[in-house]
Amino acid sequence: MSNFKRIGIVLLVVAAVAVVAGSFKGSDVLDRAIILGLGVDADENGGIILTAEVVSPGNGTEQVGTFSKNVTVKGETINVAIQNIAEVTGKEASLGQCVVLVLGQEYYETVDFGDLTEYFINHHSFKESAVICCCEGSAREFFNKGNALSQSMSLAIATALLDQAEKIAVTNNSLLQYARSQNELDRSGFLNKVSFVPSDNKDAQLPDKEMGYIGYREICVFRANRYVVLLDEQLVKGMSLFLPDTDGETFVSFEDVVTRTVQVTNKDVNIDPDGKGGFEVTIKLTVRYGRTDSEEVNGPISAKGDKEIPQVILDDVAEQARYVAERFLAAQAEYNFDLLDFHEAYRRKQGYSISLADKPMSEFPVKLTVKVDES
Repeated sequence: MSNFKRIGIVLLVVAAVAVVAGSFKGSDVLDRAIILGLGVDADENGGIILTAEVVSPGNGTEQVGTFSKNVTVKGETINVAIQNIAEVTGKEASLGQCVVLVLGQEYYETVDFGDLTEYFINHHSFKESAVICCCEGSAREFFNKGNALSQSMSLAIATALLDQAEKIAVTNNSLLQYARSQNELDRSGFLNKVSFVPSDNKDAQLPDKEMGYIGYREICVFRANRYVVLLDEQLVKGMSLFLPDTDGETFVSFEDVVTRTVQVTNKDVNIDPDGKGGFEVTIKLTVRYGRTDSEEVNGPISAKGDKEIPQVILDDVAEQARYVAERFLAAQAEYNFDLLDFHEAYRRKQGYSISLADKPMSEFPVKLTVKVDES
């Protein structure tokens, strides 16, 4: 059962129990503060500031319902902070339905958070599949933008990274996936960076309400749980070209005074050690003209127009793809991280050596070939 379905069932149970058995004090559900999401910020005294989005049925004069609220506490460690949530809410903190863990900017840029991820990996009820990501600014402020989204911030983040982003962005969704990356040969991994992007308010009934959406096109790179660098959207696009399981990248060509959008529909990627300490990398892209929702409409905006893509456009796309791919390879060499598993590919082909794990990326020369064909 998916996290979203599980949370929906929990919310229905909470509502039903709260309404039907309003004064009943023995319910396990009524005694729990169900945490949907957690945000972690650095505390100036060396501890952490923990913000939790909590669903908790009301007691006595407290409002009864399934609306969430944010609770912020401090603690010397994550364990103490979670215990403090129980003290503030008067209910046992339940992590079984938590779908997202968000790291605030000051925290992830300055702290080795290996102990934090290890705590959640080993927690008896926190799910290894929960989304872990970074945010712009503080996690506390980010969670408080939920009203602008008119929905639970935790569920909005999880929906964006689990449902939408897999189609149009590079994602590293799960806590377990990230934790493993920090213990592999090169100890390199990444987390998506989410941000609140303001938008125009077109609600005539609430003209002063803040509106916006979640942006997630950038990623933060880590090595041994220490922050390395932020990759912008163009660098992420370059990285995605090396990942055979992702497609959907788009390129815009301006050949022949006509703007053409071309979309990648399939790819074949080969990363092979050349036996001389470097790699030969070949990326073969299959593309087609980008489609629109008006595909069946006749006229100049219809996407059904040209079926064949001229070679000049294919060459232009290949040049653009090579440019962003080379930018990403240059970033790997400059900041010394390995998101393409070059070290592991080298180990499989050449064998392990003591110095391999610490071999800098700048010492892996790459011969890159990019080919583009029409689907």
